Amino acid sequence: MEAYFTNNRFEKYSKTVLTLLVIIVVVVADFVFTRVYHIQKYGTIHKFADRRALREPSPVFHHTLKPNGQQQEQKWGHLSSPLYTNSLGFKDREIREIPFASSNFRFLFIGDSFTEGIGIEYEKTFVGLIDAELARLNIDVLNAAVSSYSPTIYFKKIEYLLETVGLDFDHLIVFLDISDIEDEVRRYDTHNGRVIGLMSRTSKVKEFVYEYTGLLKNLWTLAINMQKTIAPTHEDLRSEEERRYGVNQQRSLWTVNEETFHDYGQHGLDKARKRMDLLYQLLQRHRKEMTLAVYPWSDQIMHKDLHSRHVTFWEEWAKEHSVPFVNFFPLFISPNGDPKEVLRTYFIEGDVHWNEQGHELMTRELFTKIQGAFPKLLHRQEVDSD
Repeated sequence: MEAYFTNNRFEKYSKTVLTLLVIIVVVVADFVFTRVYHIQKYGTIHKFADRRALREPSPVFHHTLKPNGQQQEQKWGHLSSPLYTNSLGFKDREIREIPFASSNFRFLFIGDSFTEGIGIEYEKTFVGLIDAELARLNIDVLNAAVSSYSPTIYFKKIEYLLETVGLDFDHLIVFLDISDIEDEVRRYDTHNGRVIGLMSRTSKVKEFVYEYTGLLKNLWTLAINMQKTIAPTHEDLRSEEERRYGVNQQRSLWTVNEETFHDYGQHGLDKARKRMDLLYQLLQRHRKEMTLAVYPWSDQIMHKDLHSRHVTFWEEWAKEHSVPFVNFFPLFISPNGDPKEVLRTYFIEGDVHWNEQGHELMTRELFTKIQGAFPKLLHRQEVDSD
């Protein structure tokens, strides 16, 4: 009797069981064959291993660069450049040991991908160019910036460098990015004194599928394309020209679009202010000075958003805290200028980041600002170097 019911149950659910078995076999085969293909093509099962060769998680401030690393080809779109990191895990001109303390005056930069200089080799980024200029005067420059940082990470990383690593520096220069505001709302938070990511489970699964599967990745892509057709997002509706100039992006429209500002902009500014307050208080405790700098994205340039929310908000914050404020918006935005010509000249095509000419432009302006803000320091160093 028992065998009868067991057979009956199998017959009743045989199609379901068979379907599940087929799915399991297909998924396993997809993983196995994709793994073999990746090993043959990339030398590793990790399809995106080259993107993360020198990038790793941080248990304290979410992510960082590996120390003393070298990557001959770091790809960013159609660009490819070498990437070197020093003993602190900072982007640098070469692998080198950085002492925690120095008798030289030391500037420390922090920011996101713009300040890291994504896609550009260190010597041609604005931090690298400033480094070369000031090195002649025996002034040190270090770059703690990494792509996708925001004020939550700025605070926690500087705290870690000061209080755990014991790194000494004289002046911190913070480059606050337009995208920092959305990142504060949708990407990062803190828990038990550590920065945690807010990436959804769906995003994590998608990331895994795209790196380690072939068939599943294609099916996922097909589903996404069908969804775009049925219910296109703001990003899906951008024109080819908008994509070419890197404009009309949800991450940067909060300064010029009321709906986007109310969606996340106000909350992001409030949260970013709190993190910057903590950073300021940290520096005060350690008797360190700071400068705050802002610059536009492509959307601000295209909209000629010269007196931007981003500018006015952080300029007011800087005044409240007696912090020097550097505004790079006028460098790229003029009432009679052609925004498209500015974007063609100083930005990577189809991207919001500066090309080499953009970094050179930033360098000239920043060096002038440094000369104006530290005349005694630069004069003294020039005399000493002579």
